[in-house]
Amino acid sequence: MSKQRVTSKQVAQLAGVSQSTVSFVLNNVDSANISAETSQRVWEAARTLGYVPNVTARALARGKNNLVALILDHPHSQIFLDEYIPKILTGLSQTMQQNGYRIMVEMLDDSNFSQTFVNLIKGGEVAGIVLNYNDCTGLSLDVLASYSAKGFPIVTLDQSHNALHCVTVNKYDGVRQIVQHLIDLGHKHIACIPYGPVVNGAHLHRRLQVYQATLEAAGLVYDKNLVQEGDYDPETGYNAMITLLDGPVQPTALFAMNDLMAFGAMKAIQERGLRIPEDIAVVGFDDVRLAAFSQPPLTTVFEPDVDHGRMAGETLLKLINGQPVPEMVIQLATTLVIRDSCGFRQQQKAKEVLLQPV
Repeated sequence: MSKQRVTSKQVAQLAGVSQSTVSFVLNNVDSANISAETSQRVWEAARTLGYVPNVTARALARGKNNLVALILDHPHSQIFLDEYIPKILTGLSQTMQQNGYRIMVEMLDDSNFSQTFVNLIKGGEVAGIVLNYNDCTGLSLDVLASYSAKGFPIVTLDQSHNALHCVTVNKYDGVRQIVQHLIDLGHKHIACIPYGPVVNGAHLHRRLQVYQATLEAAGLVYDKNLVQEGDYDPETGYNAMITLLDGPVQPTALFAMNDLMAFGAMKAIQERGLRIPEDIAVVGFDDVRLAAFSQPPLTTVFEPDVDHGRMAGETLLKLINGQPVPEMVIQLATTLVIRDSCGFRQQQKAKEVLLQPV
């Protein structure tokens, strides 16, 4: 015979409270004003009995759906190659699961974006939306902003509309940091492999602008011959690097806009018999797990993607619960991660040798 499900009535009896109090505590209903002592007693009783809340009942207790949606607008090959979306989902899940919500993932394209949003928002399928926007012309952010103004909770993962709450990462400062790092190491011919503009064109253009502006601020010339487009994956990084090596200007350093393209470029450089970083320094962006294990280990820019997802979830929860969120934009910082591929450590060791007494 199967074991009978523990009920909220049994939890209430063990905790010495009413069933409604159990419901308020386990569903985090702040307006109920339950004391900390009573809440602790309820949680302890629930753990002792092994109580598992009924999902439908939790949603009814809140008066809201227990689902939130992560919307991927025009997803492309990048989301299946690097760690960005999985890490976002990890952070988002940590927040949502702790508060009794589940996450559904929707991928939008030109054929389904309109109906999907009608179903999700007007149909009441979800309590809120986290949007990964890819500069797609089909999706009208003004329409989403109008729903947001009416009280529907929406949080974007990039600053794509002034009227939508956003949790983002200052990737442009990360670009500036890593290009400046190569300049500080003495490089004057710094090549760049950006990812293609098929999607996210404005974001790509802005990164290229930062790359160019950082060079020019240091008195270096922006040379189109040193820019060769890739498409997120190692194969296109490899092909782009071959084109750069065969070009009219020989780079002494390379900035690849993601680590995967940097890995491909490193293979192309080494196949030509060139050394990294002695002949060509290489840096990437994202700090994927394999970056520390490449040969040589890759200098890159760390993005706090798990925290990004977690804070997007926290912001969405506040909006769902009607709490004030005064900041329309929450911006997280990137971090330069220096390893062997850029030559910094080799320069430091050489300086130490020169400073040693004879």
